[in-house]
Amino acid sequence: MKQSTPTDEVSRTKAGAQVSSQPQREAEIERLAGEIGRLIQDSDPETREELAQSANSLLREQGLRPGLAAAGADLEADARRRPLNPLAAGIGLIMIGAALTLLVPFVGLTVAACGVLATLWGVIISAMRK
Repeated sequence: MKQSTPTDEVSRTKAGAQVSSQPQREAEIERLAGEIGRLIQDSDPETREELAQSANSLLREQGLRPGLAAAGADLEADARRRPLNPLAAGIGLIMIGAALTLLVPFVGLTVAACGVLATLWGVIISAMRK
């Protein structure tokens, strides 16, 4: 009896019917992950770690590449559409300015004043949107 190779398994999976439902996809992924694990365990002990890292990086690369590209494009488009509100930066500057005031009073007060202006600007922007 001929033993199937991983290449045969992959070609059978590609040539076979497309897995349509979510539970079927999950079962197929679990089956393939088990097969990968078995192949790694059957390999030489010296190469197991390298094979496991290689399999991990390939799975991440193949499984996440389309999703990351789409998510990155969505985030980029969202960031361009929506202007930033300086409210949070202003609050942070006030806190940093308060701490710096203890060490270097003039610089600390200047940073805190910039924080107050940014906070006011952020409050005005938020009020105008509503």
